[in-house]
Amino acid sequence: MAMISVRNFAKSFDDKVVHRDINFDVQPGECLGLLGGSGAGKSVILRSLIGLVKPDSGQILIDGEDITKYDERELVEIRKKVAYVFQGGALFDSLTVYDNLAYTLREHTDMTEDEMSERIHTVLAEFGLEGNDLVYPADLSGGMQKRVGLARSIIMRPEVILYDEPTAGLDPYNTKRIQEMILTLKGRGKTSVFVTHDMPSALAVCDKLALVIKGEISCIESVDKYQTDPECMIKDFIEGRFA
Repeated sequence: MAMISVRNFAKSFDDKVVHRDINFDVQPGECLGLLGGSGAGKSVILRSLIGLVKPDSGQILIDGEDITKYDERELVEIRKKVAYVFQGGALFDSLTVYDNLAYTLREHTDMTEDEMSERIHTVLAEFGLEGNDLVYPADLSGGMQKRVGLARSIIMRPEVILYDEPTAGLDPYNTKRIQEMILTLKGRGKTSVFVTHDMPSALAVCDKLALVIKGEISCIESVDKYQTDPECMIKDFIEGRFA
């Protein structure tokens, strides 16, 4: 069974039709890259996968559960299973790195402070952030803020991770670090959806690529096909042979 299954997803905002008929599956442990032009609605799809956007019609199944029917209380439980990595990190500026990571644990678990401290320091070490637990986000570089945001997103040990342009605006070194972290999480069996305009990163971390055009998934191809098939539709899009 697919970990994520989207069926006949349609969404409009006022008179603007964003999605007409979106369909795709993501298998357990797989990373799907969502590609498309600016304004194609890639982030709308991503936000729908944790219930931040409600479809006008269609189904969104997470591990077999149709979350479109869920109320806010039920969505809280889904969000423990599905983590969202925001493009800008979305850290609390008034909290230290440690308290940013502890926030979710305090809200949604009954862990003791010692248990939280052990998990937080383990995650910080895994992400190369040792010694930054008492630092505030404003005192970190953009790359480090993104790494803290990623660390916070997996602190609850989710099964699914949604990445919203996690490498946007980063230099090559920090882009490589983010790629390595995503691959590490993928190696642990995490299922993921990766929204990006960064093709080198998409090719580095994704198993399949889905192209969003005019409110639909125009095609889904494996990364291998993208790299070897000169007639791949996604390659035509990336190289500007059609809009």
